[in-house]
Amino acid sequence: MGDWKSQSPPDYNEVVASDDASNQSSSADGFLATSEFQVEAMGYDTNQALSGKFLENISVYSVEFGAPTQEKYTSIRLKSSSNSCALVRPSDPRQNALISTIYRWGPGRHPRMRILPRDSSVSVEQAIDDDKVCGELVDVQSRSMVSRAQVFDTSLGKYEWRYGSREERKACNADSLLILERMDRVVLGDGTTTKSGARVAQLIRNDQFRTRGSARYSGGNGGRLVMDLRMWENEKHADTDGVEAFFVASCILMLKREADRFIDNNIVAVT
Repeated sequence: MGDWKSQSPPDYNEVVASDDASNQSSSADGFLATSEFQVEAMGYDTNQALSGKFLENISVYSVEFGAPTQEKYTSIRLKSSSNSCALVRPSDPRQNALISTIYRWGPGRHPRMRILPRDSSVSVEQAIDDDKVCGELVDVQSRSMVSRAQVFDTSLGKYEWRYGSREERKACNADSLLILERMDRVVLGDGTTTKSGARVAQLIRNDQFRTRGSARYSGGNGGRLVMDLRMWENEKHADTDGVEAFFVASCILMLKREADRFIDNNIVAVT
């Protein structure tokens, strides 16, 4: 699998209780951050977009008291010529893949995710290259021909990642805001039913949270990923860890698609 190894957490100096992502993420629609992660992805600026793609593994750190601590997930790419990747936990000595994302060549060929069975033993190479590996295949779909929103219909629920409106960005003090909503309704243990479009995660990018060294107008750079996992934490048989990993992997997919659009737009602008 190469010489990849776990990375130390980045040095962030935003440990200010009144200004952390939890406070920025509490909202009138009932969203309450129960988990926070720092997604470390440099993305692309204009010069990088014109010079070609580079190989980047994306590290995702747990956040406690406003600061990144240990590396919880890593998204590993094997080739600079392909965005295909697999999500692993650095704490797993065998580095078994949790979820793979496969990018396919050709117009109209959307990415495909494979959610691997819990406790399966599948290497990163197998997860990316072996079509016969068992797992739940998820064909990622665009909401429409002109929309950047992406829809994920899975056994864990039906979800949509979309970009936040100006008002939503302002409420989170974000330059850029990605929002994940659960589109299907769920009956909770207390008998209440969730509403369609319930916000369950969001990625905040601003001067405080975007990946150090990346710029506001970069494409595909990281930020602070916050999740509201209460509806799964209260369910006896819910796979909360699996839901968390899916939220991380699908967020990274959105960043990679954003980076590709950024690269394509910059190439078109100079040709």
